[in-house]
Amino acid sequence: MNGEVVKTVASNLDAEHLHQLKLRGARPAGPPPALPAVDRLGDLPVGHALELEHTANQDGWIGLAAERVKIGRELANRRITVRLDGHLLHVVHNGQLVKTLPSPFATGEPPRLRGARLARTQLPPAPAAVTVERKVPNDGVVMVARQRLRVGRTHAGRIVTIYVEDTHFRVTCEGAEISLHARQDQHPVTRWKAKIHAPKL
Repeated sequence: MNGEVVKTVASNLDAEHLHQLKLRGARPAGPPPALPAVDRLGDLPVGHALELEHTANQDGWIGLAAERVKIGRELANRRITVRLDGHLLHVVHNGQLVKTLPSPFATGEPPRLRGARLARTQLPPAPAAVTVERKVPNDGVVMVARQRLRVGRTHAGRIVTIYVEDTHFRVTCEGAEISLHARQDQHPVTRWKAKIHAPKL
């Protein structure tokens, strides 16, 4: 129905029955229908991912079964594709992978979600991480996306590059990673370059 498998049963027809049907006007079947929705399929085959369409609310949250997941205010009121793949939850918007988060469901226990289906396409590649620069102050703490990152006083006065990822901030200096910080919220980045103050005369 509507291009999806509703039910599959064993056939009692043999070759002679099929020949008689063809003489009566039956025609060869077309391409196979799409895969069934997961809530009718039951168990999720190993190695497959689920996906479903969802609209984030005005605060950037979505509901999945009994779980609430914070997608982010930047996607508020947007129509997104949610993809559950093992222990990860991917968010796709306008054909682009915009976020990857931990899945709220236990691995190996596929949830029964209304409207969910087996993923039929490849996951889009992740975009390059956003990078910002900061000059480390004397106290060794920099601010990115409203979050304080303690880089260390030993780096005071130096320019560091910070990679803003979905779940972490990676702080590097001259190409070497010097610290890693868990991202506590999904506030957007509003300042990209380090503030360099002219020396006082």
